[in-house]
Amino acid sequence: MKNKGFTLAELLAVIAILAIIATITTPIILNVLNESKINAFKDNAMSLNRTAQNYYAASSISSNVKLPILITFNQKNETNKYLNNETNSCETSDERILEYNGQNPDSGNIYIDKNGDISMAIYNKDTSICARKNPEDKTVRVEKTNAENCVLDNDPCTN
Repeated sequence: MKNKGFTLAELLAVIAILAIIATITTPIILNVLNESKINAFKDNAMSLNRTAQNYYAASSISSNVKLPILITFNQKNETNKYLNNETNSCETSDERILEYNGQNPDSGNIYIDKNGDISMAIYNKDTSICARKNPEDKTVRVEKTNAENCVLDNDPCTN
């Protein structure tokens, strides 16, 4: 009788080759996935910046636009703080000010002043990335840091 099949040595050789391939490719795939998350967050930050610019542009058309405004993200929830020019008092609102496609950042702030200058420091906890933009910057830059270092000092109620 003729036996058909693989020997134990052949099976072990195939398993060893597959383990080597998996060991080599796993870090590459994980790196590609992490880079994709970082690029998606950076695109989202640039979208928020464009939306903030549009919000300021709308202030010349509509009297409903509130400036200066500090948009705060905490656990992906948006809260807004602005100085009411009529009552000269600070007001807080949970309404969504920046209408854009994309996910809210985990934490951080976007500040739009009366002159249309935009400051941003928003954080993504999955990648430990902070997206920053100062008023003089033309684009958003990202850096690896922790949430405590990804903050703005601007607050319309204290300026």
